[in-house]
Amino acid sequence: MASLDDKLESSNMGDNTEAVAENPGIFAKLSKAWRVATQGTVVSSIFILLTTSVGAGTLSLPYGFAQGGLVFSSIIFFVIMLISIHVGSMLFAGKRYAEEVYPDREVWGYADLAEVAYGTIGKIAVLLTIAVLLFLSLIAYMIFARDQLEAIVSYVLVATNNIPACSPLLNCALLMCMAFLPVFPITLLRNLSPLQFTSYLSATCVFFVATAMSIDTGIYWTSSDFNASIADHSIQLAPVGVNGSLTVISYCSLAFICHFNLLPLQKELKGPVTKVKLYSIIVGAILTAYVLYNIVIFAGYFRFFESLKSDVMVNYPKNNHLMLAARVALLFMLVTSYPVLLHPTRDSINSVIILIKDLVSNKLKKRRARKNNVNTEAITLLDDVDSKIPKGSNKNKIPTLIWFCETWIIFALTFLPASFITDVSLVWNFVGSIGGVLVLYIYPAACYLKLRFARNRLRSELGNITIRSQYNSAAVVKELVAWTILIIGLLLLVVENYQAISQAVIITSGSKEPSGLCFQLDCKVVEEWNHTYWGLYS
Repeated sequence: MASLDDKLESSNMGDNTEAVAENPGIFAKLSKAWRVATQGTVVSSIFILLTTSVGAGTLSLPYGFAQGGLVFSSIIFFVIMLISIHVGSMLFAGKRYAEEVYPDREVWGYADLAEVAYGTIGKIAVLLTIAVLLFLSLIAYMIFARDQLEAIVSYVLVATNNIPACSPLLNCALLMCMAFLPVFPITLLRNLSPLQFTSYLSATCVFFVATAMSIDTGIYWTSSDFNASIADHSIQLAPVGVNGSLTVISYCSLAFICHFNLLPLQKELKGPVTKVKLYSIIVGAILTAYVLYNIVIFAGYFRFFESLKSDVMVNYPKNNHLMLAARVALLFMLVTSYPVLLHPTRDSINSVIILIKDLVSNKLKKRRARKNNVNTEAITLLDDVDSKIPKGSNKNKIPTLIWFCETWIIFALTFLPASFITDVSLVWNFVGSIGGVLVLYIYPAACYLKLRFARNRLRSELGNITIRSQYNSAAVVKELVAWTILIIGLLLLVVENYQAISQAVIITSGSKEPSGLCFQLDCKVVEEWNHTYWGLYS
């Protein structure tokens, strides 16, 4: 999730970089020099996909395993990892089919592939999914950042012996203002090249957190505290009911979403683009992420067992110096990632509006053409108006005032929910049930099946080969796997969204304890506040 903007900037939703390109700053020059020096290799492509996958969602995986049970969750995680690798191969194959059937069309990204397969409606569906996925991720990032900053501020208050009965510095809304208002001006930029380092920062930060968690778990297991409390802990092997199994499937599906960057990376590869090179990239990135995730998962699980929160960092004591350093790194990563995620969110929304506007306009033109008895050929040409408009045309240049207002609206609509949502799992469940399922299962399989059939039909028309004769045993297996992924995705879309809604009802009804301390404050009861606060350090 950390660098979905790379995909969107390469796929393109508008040329908003002209003003910046005329007078690039030092950071933009350094960023460009770095990209020129590193892009196009297998190793750099693996790292880009890795930075796309890992992010704040890593902090919720231990909770997902606690809900799904170690054995069941480990099996599901491994299977989803294999599916993610296969989905990557389906996207590469889908691109080949698209270029064979429509040689005049270039497929630069995920949305382009959907457009070739299902027309403008397909592209709109993908862009809407991207917008929803990123919008919910923005809310989740705010909540994750709030939890880290709350722990940091609490530590500072204790370290300075400044422990008021109810510190206003620990108010949830104020914490987020402290974190995100300083970076809000950056969200107004039309080009975020100077912030492309955040994608690398995200992976580096997760590596650091994984290392810190492993060290802390090792220290805990060798301490007297572990020996004294081991009898109180239990290892959950099976899911905690149906909800537990659906939770782990949702979180694990979200863990490997890097497929948006696959097609743009293929375009940038240097030298001959072979299947071995493409599969090396997707397998290398997914396996590396899988190993990294497992370190975080098992370090968190065997530290807190069944008491895990939806954000594993909330479990750690506020006075843990090692994890304090991890929290500071996470906070910096989350805050700097916010503008990077907001940028493609806004672009996706603008692109959907433009596509719908053009779609409606073309329908009206066709209706007027039929009314005026214009010939069929002219009407057909009107269907392709949108695809023939060049990139960077005036329709994609958003006026400054609208750009500013859009940014404020998105910021406000993410800030307000994050101020009142007590548990990040409420948002993360929907991110997985909507974005994870659609992006990992449904869209790739649907595009692959449609384009494969179109390729086979074209070959039968040109070479006098029947469609049926093109289905050997390998081809049948590939299509069966694609159909299986599609059907699984459709089923998960229904049941996981039902589960996400039911969990939201539980959280909003107050049946679940808030994960953040800022929701546990009661300024009117000093004794309870002192007891809660000092209890963190006992």
